[in-house]
Amino acid sequence: EILFLKFMVRDYRDLTGKDLGLIMHNIVRLNDDEAAELRSRIENMSPRPASSTFDMSTDPAPIHAWLARFQETRLEWQRPDDNAALPTPALTSGDDLPKAGSSKIPLPAITPELLMSQFPDMSDADRQALEYIADTENFSHVLHSDGTVLSVSENGPAAHFKNTYIPHTWTFKYNFKSPGEDYPYFASHVAQYQYVLAAVAGGWIGQMPVTLIRDNVINQATLNNTEGLKGEELKTAFLNNTPNGKSTAKILEAFNLEATSVKVEEIDGDANFYVDLKRK
Repeated sequence: EILFLKFMVRDYRDLTGKDLGLIMHNIVRLNDDEAAELRSRIENMSPRPASSTFDMSTDPAPIHAWLARFQETRLEWQRPDDNAALPTPALTSGDDLPKAGSSKIPLPAITPELLMSQFPDMSDADRQALEYIADTENFSHVLHSDGTVLSVSENGPAAHFKNTYIPHTWTFKYNFKSPGEDYPYFASHVAQYQYVLAAVAGGWIGQMPVTLIRDNVINQATLNNTEGLKGEELKTAFLNNTPNGKSTAKILEAFNLEATSVKVEEIDGDANFYVDLKRK
C-alpha cells in the first residue's frame, strides 16, 4: 500500500509540478492525531502551475480525486516473488519495501462471542462500534504474518489504520481519520479489533503487551510538550498533555492497561515513545 501511495504522489507531482516528498515522508509515518493536521493541509491543496512551494486554496477536489484513486488501489499490490524485480518509483526508499518473510495471511473468523470474551466490560456503544468495524461493507482488513494489520474504511469518512501486534509488544504506526467527520467508532475500537485478528491468527489471544510503541511521532505539540523530560514527568506530560499521549491513554483504557513508565527515543527530529505497561 505504501508503494501505491507513492505512485499516487508521483502522479500528483507530475500533474501539478509540486514536489510532495515531504508530504510523502509524513503520510507513511502517521500516528493518530498528527494525521488530522496533515490531512487538513493536504485536503486544502489545489493543482496550480509548477511551483517550488506548496500553495493552498479552497478547492480540494483534485487532491480528493488523488486520494480516492489511492483508496481504489491500496490493497491491490501483492508482495512479489523473492526473485522478481520490484519497481521502485523515485520517492521510494529501501526502508519502505515489504519485510522479507512477511506475507499476507488469511483472516481468522472473529465472532461476537469472541469479542465479548476479550472485552467483557464493553458498553453497548463499544459493541456496536466493534460490529461496525467487523462488517466487511464498512471495513477491509489485511493481516500479515509479522502481526501487522491494515484496516481501511470502505463506507463513510476516509480512515485507515496500520499497526503491528506481537506478543509483549504492540507498535502503533499510523491511525488516520479525517478531521471534522463523525465516526461511529474510535481508534481504540479499531485497535481492539486489530489485536483480536493478529492474536487469534498468531495463537496468543488473551495476552497483553508489556510495551506499546508510538512509532515515528511527528506531531509538533507532542514533541514540544515532552522535550527534555524524563521519568515520571515525561509520563505525565505525554499521557495528559499531548495528542499522541491522550490517544494512547484511550487505547490503554480500552484494554484495561496502565502505563508504568514512558521513554522517548529521538530520531532525526521525530520520536519513538515506549510505554511500559501493566494490567490494572
